[in-house]
Amino acid sequence: MNPSRRLRVPAFVVALLAAHALAPTSPTQVEAQAGRDLTPMDVATMKSVTGVYPSPDGSRIAFTRSEPRGPADSPGGAYTNLYMLGGDHGPRPLVAGKRNVVGVAWHPGGNLLTFLDTRDGDSGRQLYALSMAGGEASRVFDAGRGVSQYRWRPDGMAVAFTAVLPTPPNRAVARQAGFDQRVYDEDFNPIGLFVWDHDTGEIRQYAVPGSVYSFEWSPDGDLLALQVAPRALTDDSMMFKRIRILDVASGRIQASVENPGKLGGMAFSPDSHHLAYISAADPRDPHAGMLYMVPAAGGEPSSLTSGWEGMAHSLEWMNDHTLRARVSRGVESAVSDFDVESRTWSDLPALDMAFGSVHTAGSTVVAAISGPTHPAEVYTLEGGSWSRRTDSNPWMEEVRLTPQETYAFQARDGLEIQGLLLYPEGFTEGNLYPMVIVAHGGPESHYNNQWVTGYNTWGQLLSSKGYLVWFPNYRSSTGRGVEFAKADHGDPMGREFQDHLDAIDHFVERGWVDRDRVGVGGGSYGGYTAAWAATRHTEHFAVAVSFVPITHVPTKWLTSDIPWEFYYVHYEETWPTDEEQWDFLSERSPLTFAANARTPLLLAGGTADPRVHPSQPHMLYRAVKASTDTPVRYVQYPGEGHGNGVSTHRYDYMLRALRWFDYYLRPGDHRGDAPPSMDLDYGAWLGGR
Repeated sequence: MNPSRRLRVPAFVVALLAAHALAPTSPTQVEAQAGRDLTPMDVATMKSVTGVYPSPDGSRIAFTRSEPRGPADSPGGAYTNLYMLGGDHGPRPLVAGKRNVVGVAWHPGGNLLTFLDTRDGDSGRQLYALSMAGGEASRVFDAGRGVSQYRWRPDGMAVAFTAVLPTPPNRAVARQAGFDQRVYDEDFNPIGLFVWDHDTGEIRQYAVPGSVYSFEWSPDGDLLALQVAPRALTDDSMMFKRIRILDVASGRIQASVENPGKLGGMAFSPDSHHLAYISAADPRDPHAGMLYMVPAAGGEPSSLTSGWEGMAHSLEWMNDHTLRARVSRGVESAVSDFDVESRTWSDLPALDMAFGSVHTAGSTVVAAISGPTHPAEVYTLEGGSWSRRTDSNPWMEEVRLTPQETYAFQARDGLEIQGLLLYPEGFTEGNLYPMVIVAHGGPESHYNNQWVTGYNTWGQLLSSKGYLVWFPNYRSSTGRGVEFAKADHGDPMGREFQDHLDAIDHFVERGWVDRDRVGVGGGSYGGYTAAWAATRHTEHFAVAVSFVPITHVPTKWLTSDIPWEFYYVHYEETWPTDEEQWDFLSERSPLTFAANARTPLLLAGGTADPRVHPSQPHMLYRAVKASTDTPVRYVQYPGEGHGNGVSTHRYDYMLRALRWFDYYLRPGDHRGDAPPSMDLDYGAWLGGR
């Protein structure tokens, strides 16, 4: 097997270098660092920047920060508060406390910062404004309904917004009388489009067939680009949104763009003549990541990045010929300018970290950036380099972290597999360590060189205890072009799972990993991976943690809220009602191999998951329990959907997963050991109340 190497350059350069047999450059020893270990309580209460918002002239920078509830709060989701970058005294809170601020934007004049909030007497979320001259936030207008999204017209004299339309009167009356049944796939309220006019105070509703999910003004204020789905359903919003360009004055749709699949962001050119957007390359493309451009007056769209082995996440115009995009090229993340005429990229100064939201205003470039040593913080580009502007978790200075780096090896067929590697505390060449593979979900997702320690990813919590932790971008991950992302199509848990087995072989051959002490964990598709490991490939894994997992593909498909996404994106446009398809997908299902399971398996999920029905982990639990003596446990989280949002549920799952790994990966063969107690030690949480 070819030697591994660290990735410090774009993927296409790495591919060229592969022919020159680079020597391994991994450390022979990781020196122990001073400080204390990161704890689950640290992770549970860790803050992170979620959005950055420079004023139009770039002189001010607002940002939002996620602030999880702690032991002193009632259980629930994290709060989102609003701040302004300050001087020597740090960020200044604008809207703080137990609040959830969304939809932050500057008024085009730059003197007002606006956001969506719900306050006493409001009929759902309303638009509020804070004056930079000081004072309390005030409501801009009464929308008469909850506002979903909004955009200021570029002259600042009107606001376009969307809102869920009212329930038909006869249905509303029946529901008030207790008739609260829901008719599946039919019982939804469309999302309407409105424009509020500052001068008249009037609100105009536009007759747009379908539901409007996203929209952008043209710079001249004459047009709105809309992303419209036939129905207000998750599946439609993922697969069937199409672009419509609305003439605001007449209310007429002047152009329609039949984009082929999933949609990302969009923006008009400064002259209002063109619309650039991010789209899937075709209906089977797992993720919107390619750049397109279409005349605003209508016409055929142009593909700007056909064949590109990368992925665009966001875009904004710098001038009539240049787009600035946040991009991934494999595991690497960058901000890059794209010339729409020459179709060439020019990167801004790089960081060995991961860019989140990026915005440019005047000469100010600001981004939320996450890295190996911290979750997302505010950075600005100054003098050719990035400067960190916030410190959301100052206590992290006292925490010691193990090294994290980008890493690559060659799979059995020669394909390069990239990922993130966290070295165990005190790593020394020649010693063997237990390893945990953390498989991402999707599989249309990927890891950049980011902070990878969370309630369901564990990163530093594992490496600090002596585990080698591998976060792979296995084939079918995004970020490396359309072909790579489609590698699982028609072959679920085929070659993509071989990449995990090849990773084990690789790290064992390097002399780093004890083959008998390998674990795997993940959620959603990553949970599917862990369940498949514990059943079909049980001989390779000493422990598995499977969160909100697919365990029987055909029935998961038929009980999910995204059946059409499955149909197009993963399973070759053949429904599971086809006998051959049903049989094939059953053969790629952990449930089919439950009787083989010899890997201690922790299953977990929410009772209200619309994506992966709660019956999925439940069935595998029953099957393993009935047909084997293998340790298996199933934990249900009341009311949770596809992932845990409630603070106490997140903390519980984190503790359970870590204990399951520790218990079954300790030295020796413990596959037959009875599970640890169902009760956990919540002392750190309860002690903080």
